Amino acid sequence: MASTYSAVKCANCGRSAISDFYYKTDEEYICCRRCGYHYSKTCKYDSANKKDYFEEVEHKGYGVISMVKKDGTRRMLLFNKKISSEDIENNKKLLLAENVDQDKSYFVSFEEGVFTILFGNPSENYHLTFEEYKENNF
Repeated sequence: MASTYSAVKCANCGRSAISDFYYKTDEEYICCRRCGYHYSKTCKYDSANKKDYFEEVEHKGYGVISMVKKDGTRRMLLFNKKISSEDIENNKKLLLAENVDQDKSYFVSFEEGVFTILFGNPSENYHLTFEEYKENNF
């Protein structure tokens, strides 16, 4: 399949999100690594009616974890529900593991338009609006 990647304004938090658009099929995937928002528009086939149709799925973002291990591997976790105190406790334990690079890892919640850093230090461009991000050519 042929696709284009581009930065787009997140529909949830207004920060920079990533769009993966498949121009031959009109399918699209959007992921915001700031708030955890994700959206997909995929082509499906209805065998009963013998027709193609599009299915759209959208998940409001409530936060993200970026876990970078000392071996360089990275894991991104997107929250599509409110983050509970149990989620915070369990994930902080994972982030404090010996094989995790705490200097490069972070845990941020997003609720009612407010970002809260729960662990670590996100990058300096993390809080830029989409317009500021675009202006600075990140």
